[in-house]
Amino acid sequence: GKQPVSIPLWAAELARVFWARARRTEPYPRTLRWSSCRAFRFSVFLLPELNLRDAMEWLKKCGIVCEVQGQDRLLKACLVARWGHGIAILDGDQGDDELRFSLAHEIAHFLKDYWFLRQQICKRMGPAALEVLDGERSPTPDERLHALLRGVPLGFHVHLMERGQDGTVTSASTGEAQDNADRLAYELLAPANHVFADGSPPSNRALIETLRVFYGLPRLQAARYARILLPPVHTDPLILRLKNLASM
Repeated sequence: GKQPVSIPLWAAELARVFWARARRTEPYPRTLRWSSCRAFRFSVFLLPELNLRDAMEWLKKCGIVCEVQGQDRLLKACLVARWGHGIAILDGDQGDDELRFSLAHEIAHFLKDYWFLRQQICKRMGPAALEVLDGERSPTPDERLHALLRGVPLGFHVHLMERGQDGTVTSASTGEAQDNADRLAYELLAPANHVFADGSPPSNRALIETLRVFYGLPRLQAARYARILLPPVHTDPLILRLKNLASM
């Protein structure tokens, strides 16, 4: 039979840190909205019919000016982080399940690609290096070399969760950072250990239904997470043929 997949150590640890800092876990289905605000310097805002231009204009009115290249386009969510603070702007016209996952995805990006990175930089290079990360001063030659070696972005950290005209996420599951954000988002909303607390579900279909109904994942994300939790078993065609011959 199928065996539940193991949880990546980094995802389990970041989820643990998140709930430890939030000081209490949420019942299911989780929203993460207030937990993220309690756990980190993290703010959540909803805008109707979210697009890139409106998101940048809204940030500008708040005194946050960051340049993002490219044409205006529809967004499910936008994350801007600086000085250790994260701001997630979400498309308020999404359904509850889509909104839940969009926020979880942005929290995951904040945790893995921004907050954890700052923790590591601070530990390895000292607190003064955070001034460089935040664009408050230029790096020294030594700092520049370290930053270059680690591929550290300076100034604002920006992530855009784009969508197609039909509302689907156009860049989902493309690129390691996106895959990792999805994986951590799943772990925050539907921890694998909790999903399998009563044993493995009888089928992939049953698992998808549980992820949708109990944990509140959107249909597409429930199907993707189910394939991660219960990967399909691939049997060699030759072995199948031999089994068929043996049963004749």
